Amino acid sequence: MNDTPIAAILLDLDETILYDDPATETALAATAALAAERVGVDLEALVTAVLQESAALWQQGPFPDWCHGIGTSEVEGLRARFEGDDPHWETMRAWGPEFRFDSWRRALAACGVEDDGLAHDLDARFERERAATNPFIPGAGEALTALGERYRLAIVTNGIPDVQRTKLDRTGLTARFEVVIVSGELGVGKPDPRIYDETLRQLGLAADACVMVGDNFRRDVVGAQDAGIRGVWISAGRPTPDPAVTPFLTVESLADLPAALGLDAVPTS
Repeated sequence: MNDTPIAAILLDLDETILYDDPATETALAATAALAAERVGVDLEALVTAVLQESAALWQQGPFPDWCHGIGTSEVEGLRARFEGDDPHWETMRAWGPEFRFDSWRRALAACGVEDDGLAHDLDARFERERAATNPFIPGAGEALTALGERYRLAIVTNGIPDVQRTKLDRTGLTARFEVVIVSGELGVGKPDPRIYDETLRQLGLAADACVMVGDNFRRDVVGAQDAGIRGVWISAGRPTPDPAVTPFLTVESLADLPAALGLDAVPTS
């Protein structure tokens, strides 16, 4: 059992602090509503079509396996500008605008609509809607305040750099973390131990002085514990997917973590 005092809390971002999948669903619905208003297309059919078409185009893109390795996908790509210094992003910056437009163009065509101008408008609308939609999971903000008063904080998130950085900036989260690690800037993603090694290097701490908190059991618990970091699983009521792996702690949500660590309870809003 590791009795080393905790010096830093490493946290996942999506579905741990912020809702990501529900926010994307909201943004897709708002975007499809524009097409429904203009040409009467069925909203749900268009959303289904753009997810299918973007998935197919993504697999034909320049680096689907590399993108999988850093933990991103076509859904994130639909709103990305693919900024970053890694050579992969240079290629994808050239490829990305056509991917985004073509996803919407082909989705409209699947619904019986041929309208390139509308496809461009839907592309721009989705980027705006998704960038503006970043809801906090209940109690997460208050939990971060309580944790930050006692521990050093770091974000360790998989994703495309400009997408994740925009999300952090728009929510005011960037300033709350001493270290921010985005897989797309490093070129490797969770559960690869190298992303944890880089986080520890930037913090200047040993693995046993840190815990990693997240909702993805394989990435945030197994990956962290393979790197020597204690894992805290946000279960959201789910059963443990791997009985052979015991997290350091299991909590229902981030709001429950301060109390689980013996900190004073904080009110939730």
